[in-house]
Amino acid sequence: MADRSVRGVRLRFGASALNHRVLRLLGPRIPRWTGGWMPWLEVHRSPPPELRGPAWARLRPTLAGICGTDLGLLTGHASPILSPFGSFPAVLGHEVVAVVEEAGKAAGFKAGQRVVVDPVISCVVRDLDPCRQCRDGHPGLCERAADGPLAPGLLIGFCRDLPGGWSDAMLAHASQLRPVPDALSDEVAVLIEPFSVALHAVLAAPPGAGERALVIGGGTLGLCTLAALRLTRPATRVTILVRHPAQAAMAERLGAVSVLPAGGDGALRAAEQNAGARRYRPIVGRPVLTGGFEQVYDCVGTRSSIDSSLRVTAPRGRLAVVGGPGEIGAIDWTLAWVRELRIHGSYVYAREAGLPGNPHTFDEAMRLLAERPDLPLGELVTHRFGLGAWRRAMGVALDRGRAGALKVVFAPGEG
Repeated sequence: MADRSVRGVRLRFGASALNHRVLRLLGPRIPRWTGGWMPWLEVHRSPPPELRGPAWARLRPTLAGICGTDLGLLTGHASPILSPFGSFPAVLGHEVVAVVEEAGKAAGFKAGQRVVVDPVISCVVRDLDPCRQCRDGHPGLCERAADGPLAPGLLIGFCRDLPGGWSDAMLAHASQLRPVPDALSDEVAVLIEPFSVALHAVLAAPPGAGERALVIGGGTLGLCTLAALRLTRPATRVTILVRHPAQAAMAERLGAVSVLPAGGDGALRAAEQNAGARRYRPIVGRPVLTGGFEQVYDCVGTRSSIDSSLRVTAPRGRLAVVGGPGEIGAIDWTLAWVRELRIHGSYVYAREAGLPGNPHTFDEAMRLLAERPDLPLGELVTHRFGLGAWRRAMGVALDRGRAGALKVVFAPGEG
């Protein structure tokens, strides 16, 4: 084990020192000007954390992903509506595969075990009696995210008291840990969290027999949604919209029937080409269609993607909003009304009531992936950096098209 006296390296986000409006103004600009450097991120050193109790474990992160949610926060794109349920300064990183270094007597884990972290901070983690959502197996919807002895936070990485995986040591409650099967590489394991987000969305709104599905977005979440569809609904014809050559190549390897460019009216062209839709021109504005895809997964969450999703979902079709949309204005919701669309948000993961035994999404995800070693999900991890190279990591993550990047991760134990 490494000498703890020289440990405690963290990449800390100092949001508490920032004016939200200034971050929104400069957040997207500064990283572009500086190649990834941000004045609100810093390498911080502090002693490795002590266990908070007998049901806790200290972990050494092996890989920790840079998520779109992290980038949205760092560049000022995140909505302030959830600010009561976060606390800063914080160490980000909620996509984590790690090794247990020390575990309390009640944790049920041993030093040296490889685990993935379910970052949701539930009532159990906060040492509170379970709220209705936690009791029903939906801790991601916990009603007490600002209560109890811990600082406010929905997830590890957005809570001042529970630093995330952009560090060389972190804490997690035993209820947040899942052993990793030997069949899964670290590269696959670090994707269990985003893959579970995608799998949860697919299980909540699966395409029926003979239905056609559209995935909007070729980032990690979109590609994981494609993979989840291939594993759970292999007969479904899936079209995916992507922006970069690396995304297109991976989408083809993951089994998309059709891979099309996302720019401009890409979604409308996809509906015409692959779902039999017909295009009409209103007196003003973008074209409108008849027909469309029975199931659409919006894995982007921008104004443009939501607008396109509404236009290409078939009458009485289902639209799953999987990518975090934030604040979006000036969207015409007429089609949601006149076509009786069924729209739902899909946030994180839960007990999957539709599966035998009600397994947690993480457990089902690992089972599915362990049974399909031929699925090249781990190859989504294209770039890895030590914490000391965080500026380069951010530069690549924010300019993935030019860098040919899919998933960028930190490897905290590497230089």
